[in-house]
Amino acid sequence: MRKNDEVFQIRIKNLQENLKLNNISAALIMYSRDLFYYSGTAQPSNLFIPESGEPILFTRRAHEMTKEATWMAQTFQATSMKDMLSILSELNVLPQKGSHIGVQQDVLPTNIGFSLQKNLRDYTIVNVSKLIMQQRLVKDFTEIESIRMSIDLWKKGHEAILSTLKTGITEYELAANMEYAARKNGGDGVVWFRRWDGCLPGGGIVTSGPNAWEVSGHAMTVTGIGMSESLPWGASKRKFQTGDLVVVDYGICREGYHADMARTYCLGKPSVKQLDLWNRLVELHLSVIDKIRPGITGEELYLFAEQLAKNEGLFENFMGVGNSRGQYIGHSIGLEIDEDPVLGLGFTQPLPDGAVITIEPKFMVPGLGAVMIEDDILITKTGYEILNTIDRDLFYTE
Repeated sequence: MRKNDEVFQIRIKNLQENLKLNNISAALIMYSRDLFYYSGTAQPSNLFIPESGEPILFTRRAHEMTKEATWMAQTFQATSMKDMLSILSELNVLPQKGSHIGVQQDVLPTNIGFSLQKNLRDYTIVNVSKLIMQQRLVKDFTEIESIRMSIDLWKKGHEAILSTLKTGITEYELAANMEYAARKNGGDGVVWFRRWDGCLPGGGIVTSGPNAWEVSGHAMTVTGIGMSESLPWGASKRKFQTGDLVVVDYGICREGYHADMARTYCLGKPSVKQLDLWNRLVELHLSVIDKIRPGITGEELYLFAEQLAKNEGLFENFMGVGNSRGQYIGHSIGLEIDEDPVLGLGFTQPLPDGAVITIEPKFMVPGLGAVMIEDDILITKTGYEILNTIDRDLFYTE
């Protein structure tokens, strides 16, 4: 048995137990992040997991490479759904007609959905995404170590920011420096979203001055305005000016797993008002983190943070500005940067021991600037562990 093969086997068995509990005869895994989670490779494949017995991996391309990469003993070439069903029939492992087969309906393209309806017309197709995401919420030791590696890359990006941030360079140049530092030191150079329309530009979010209190179209609140209307969030062509507050919110992926952190910088020594705003943000941030424990919900964390912002007289500037405020305080991370659950209103699922979440409060004050901080946190049996070690200072250039 190769290193970590047992981890994948445990993941399969856990899913099979949940399939049985939900009267699902088999799951057909087609989406790359979930495929990697169970098979150990994201090579183009389809993974058939029966409610009991051994899983079967069907390669669409690169059969020999996939066979070498995966821990699974049963691998077959099948370039079409028809080929796959034929092999399952020959192996006598097709579920009984009329039974339920689970697929990831939240991420599959419509044309694949139509193909599944056609080829699996003798079965009832059900959504298995929630079962998978619930399982993926609790990270095993290999996943936590991978997240730690991604967090280490953020330090490299932070160092690049401190060495290159100066008056006159553009937001996108600073974003490029951070992206280069992460990529040079082993980053994957991609950020994965569960959303079908989710994407970030290279270098993540870099925004400054008046751009920092403009809330654009992505599912965030400190968004920046982007380079053009083709991608209207992220770093822009704006040049930094003395006195600017600069927010850098950057998700890094390494070997499939994400870190998601943010820090705020200042061009020149911050003013008394800027430093006061930052200190009040950090105090709120650490107070929310101190509430984290197994069993608390995302809604509880958000409502606690919201009350703190009200106490500070900054509610209208918390997580956005006015009507553009978001009602969340963080989210889960892992193989995707935006995993469920969101830590916000309506999310009443108790958070379990082993989940890795972010806490990301921000204040956005028109005329003054935006400040944001984000840390990655492991929920432990007794509370929490902050995984990153970067200081919570308002970093500034001389």
